[in-house]
Amino acid sequence: MNKLKRLSLLPESEIADLYARPIFNQNEQRLYFEMNQNELDALNQFGSIKTKVYFILQLAYFKAKHQFFTFTFDEVRVDREYILNKYFKKNNKILQGCITRQRISQQIQVILSLFDYQNWSIKQTILIEPHICELLRFYPRRHDTFRQLLVYFDVQRIVIPTYRTLQDLFTRAVAKENERLNQLMELIPPLQQEKLS
Repeated sequence: MNKLKRLSLLPESEIADLYARPIFNQNEQRLYFEMNQNELDALNQFGSIKTKVYFILQLAYFKAKHQFFTFTFDEVRVDREYILNKYFKKNNKILQGCITRQRISQQIQVILSLFDYQNWSIKQTILIEPHICELLRFYPRRHDTFRQLLVYFDVQRIVIPTYRTLQDLFTRAVAKENERLNQLMELIPPLQQEKLS
């Protein structure tokens, strides 16, 4: 981070809320685990019940938060049982083992394609950093700027990066904006500077 002190953007509770996997109530289960024909067609490319259940879980969590999550079947037991009952007519099926990283990556690509989203990549830094600088001119409070950036990600259909990545982007953008403001201040004649102070 080039000796810049990483900025804190949100309190811990808001960070946890932003990045936490959704926990659905019964109404939300009915809403988010419902699948349209395109989603059912995508589901059919996966062979085993285990990979299909994992896909449905990732799909529903993505619908709810436009993010991807790492979880075990035990951690999502209630949702897993709901899916088994709804789509596989089995409530006693034991899903053991893990889904391979390759299969998870494949599922993520399928979901991104279904929703016309793009996953975060380092290439987007080139576009996002100047956008944050622009936002800072209109929303000088970082919290407001951060909220506007989340709206931007949503409109541009980009999965939000990690909190640390956002901190680094903001830290550099705030430093650039401060530098820009200091340069503008230096152009103001000393008498006006004194009056402004």
